Amino acid sequence: MKKITPAITFLMLALIACNVSSGNPTSTPELFPMVPSQIPAITSTTVLTTPDGQTPAFTPIATVQPELQNTIRFSAGGTWTDVPDSLSAGESKTYTLNAMQGQFMSVSVLGGGGGGAWGYFPIEIKGSDGTIFCPLDVDTECGFWRGKLPVTQDYFITVKAAGDLTDYTLRVAINPPGKEAQFFQYKNPASGLTLTYSDQFAPSLFPSYANSKTNTELVLQFIDSNFYVKTNLSEVYFLLGSSTDPQMVASCTAPNESAGAPEEMKGSEMFNGYNFVHSQAMGAGAGNIYEQEIYRLADKGVCYEAIFFIHYSNIGNYPAGAVTEFNQNTLLQKLAEILSTFQVK
Repeated sequence: MKKITPAITFLMLALIACNVSSGNPTSTPELFPMVPSQIPAITSTTVLTTPDGQTPAFTPIATVQPELQNTIRFSAGGTWTDVPDSLSAGESKTYTLNAMQGQFMSVSVLGGGGGGAWGYFPIEIKGSDGTIFCPLDVDTECGFWRGKLPVTQDYFITVKAAGDLTDYTLRVAINPPGKEAQFFQYKNPASGLTLTYSDQFAPSLFPSYANSKTNTELVLQFIDSNFYVKTNLSEVYFLLGSSTDPQMVASCTAPNESAGAPEEMKGSEMFNGYNFVHSQAMGAGAGNIYEQEIYRLADKGVCYEAIFFIHYSNIGNYPAGAVTEFNQNTLLQKLAEILSTFQVK
């Protein structure tokens, strides 16, 4: 939850299918931009180990009852769903679901289109008791929300079409009782690359101002609301790209000389047995700071690139005591945990 900036609005660009449905994508994931058949594949059979040695739980996808298209119900064992849908410009649609006290729920929207079209879809989340969870302030909007539910009741998720495009995909995940997180697996069968991410992240779109050298095949946005509320944090992304171009592979670990923000070499770091070259890029403008922690690896004729992209405001821009500094070390650790599951088979 945060104040929407022009940079965030610009990011909402990708074509989404417009029929309400749910189910695990079965098509082979391809390179960005992602449309529904390209959303990272989720599997309930593969088991990986997270950096802390725990085994993540992979769960089957939920279903939406066809006779109640705006009611989201989870099938036995299901804990999440992607709902492709559409709205006319300026309209809204409300979805209903029931959840238990203490469960963690996350909601995000992937919206946009091709051919020059664009779309932005702010959301509103409230309980049947009238409590509004998102947005909390009248002068803010939210494009995502994640938090612990206070009571067992029906929850209402309203998606609004604020732009010209009408297509979007709504992702809703509700963790099992007693579980603070659930895990998803991204897999690219063409390269054999896999990695795992928690429900604190959701598929999103590509910040065009990042220092990417390769084709971006996966973008995850950090959607944990607690890190944004009353802090100076604006947006956070994990970007993953790759290239088999021989020239790119040969210069893979060198800084991106054509990028807008100069890169400073920081050495190398090991993630899951892979030795990535680390560089850093910092940019600033109008009180905004754009930090990029960049990791590149050349392996078996492929250049891999991961970028931790963090956008925040100068804390001095706010009145004293209005906001607190976000926890940068904890945030970087959460991004590093994703890269720590990187594996190529």
